[in-house]
Amino acid sequence: MSETEGQLTQLPIARSVPERLVHDPWRPVSALGGHATFPAGTFDRSSLDGRSDILTYTSEPLSEDLHLAGEMILQIDCTSDSVSFDLCAVLSEVRSNHSVFNFTQGYGRFDTPQQPIRIALQPTCARIAAGHALRLSLSAACSPAYAVNAGTGDAPCESRLIEARVITLKIGGRSFLELPVVP
Repeated sequence: MSETEGQLTQLPIARSVPERLVHDPWRPVSALGGHATFPAGTFDRSSLDGRSDILTYTSEPLSEDLHLAGEMILQIDCTSDSVSFDLCAVLSEVRSNHSVFNFTQGYGRFDTPQQPIRIALQPTCARIAAGHALRLSLSAACSPAYAVNAGTGDAPCESRLIEARVITLKIGGRSFLELPVVP
């Protein structure tokens, strides 16, 4: 795990210093697989997760298989310096060879101030093998699957790229991911 990467644990994480996520609308994070783009499905996103505009939180390797079935909810404390912002959450399996395969994601457009933010990830049924880990990746875009948020508060069909602004998100506080664990 790199120094810039957070940690995903079973308990909520309380951070005294918020992390910053900067979204550049002229260089949005690309969509890779998932349910809302073509081609859909699961892909190795290890190189995508290395971008400076994606925050990652990775668990320790699992000591036993983990079975998930149902909807996952991310609750996150997030503020923005803009009147509106987007947040994309991708949950992936980190395999022992360090490849990272997405298996569910969620996306939301928010007006500030709204606390806490809740994002429903697509329902899934997955088995994460012992020795593998979970990774939550957060970004402020998922293009072209979703229209890039210009940060102006205008609807995507009304915004103009020339009026877009760089958006800075602060993520911290009491944030957690609800997982539907099957015994």
